[in-house]
Amino acid sequence: MKNKVFVLFSFLLFLNACSYPESETEQANRLAKTYQLDIKAGDTRLFFPEQFAGINGKQPTLEMESTSLEDSSDSLDGIETALEVYPVGFVSKVIDVIYISGPMLMEGAEAGGTYSSNSIILVNISDQNGTNFNFENSLKGVHHELSSLIYIRSPFVIFAWQALLPKEWEPVSSNYEALTQNKNIGPDYGNGFLSRYGKTNAENDFNIYAEFAFAEPEKLRELAATYPIIAKKLSLFITAYTQVFPEYQQGFEEYFTRTGLSYVAVEPENVEMTIQLNLSNIKPKIIR
Repeated sequence: MKNKVFVLFSFLLFLNACSYPESETEQANRLAKTYQLDIKAGDTRLFFPEQFAGINGKQPTLEMESTSLEDSSDSLDGIETALEVYPVGFVSKVIDVIYISGPMLMEGAEAGGTYSSNSIILVNISDQNGTNFNFENSLKGVHHELSSLIYIRSPFVIFAWQALLPKEWEPVSSNYEALTQNKNIGPDYGNGFLSRYGKTNAENDFNIYAEFAFAEPEKLRELAATYPIIAKKLSLFITAYTQVFPEYQQGFEEYFTRTGLSYVAVEPENVEMTIQLNLSNIKPKIIR
């Protein structure tokens, strides 16, 4: 019996010695197969987002340096952790590709990522490998950039979200201004803003809610239980994700229930009335 145990132990040691770490390319290919979308790096000219292209002789307002998958191990780990949160098939319903770029300047200011009509782009900084920067930027960046594509598909939420913003509040005038806000200014929970950046415009506000909802749900749950305005915004956020594609409604409802976010979300007072009004106006057009 001792000999059999020794042989088995020796065999397991042999298998362990023969195994090797997964390469970055292998990880990207595995994630691509699992989530039915491509994950690429390389020449940034091949994935330059259309909204930043220069027109009428003007220079593009976005600059990106190239990087490689081999230099993006931490970013790939962040992407993998983020993708695990969503219902199966959801992300590939929204985008076809996740691109990884090197340092990015948006209107001359450092940025962590952006999106196009069918992709998101996440920044990987080579000098930050081995720190937590690239992992966190990709983890939160997936949620952040993907949420913009949910936001623009949710006209009712856009309208209702605006109604919850402070009357005296005004959005910033440019991406540069949003990205170079005074970093010493913290969140404004009392007015429903989870971060300094979220306060710069309504879409950025929604983006930051996505970061918290999918990367730090416990923190968002605590804030929503404390601040009524955050609870109302959370309700609209949940509405956007549960209604954008009917086939994923149950998956998101289960996630928001499991994390406790559904229990602290509070529907804004005028939401139900507004929905009924909109439906009564739209219905005759649908019948025709």
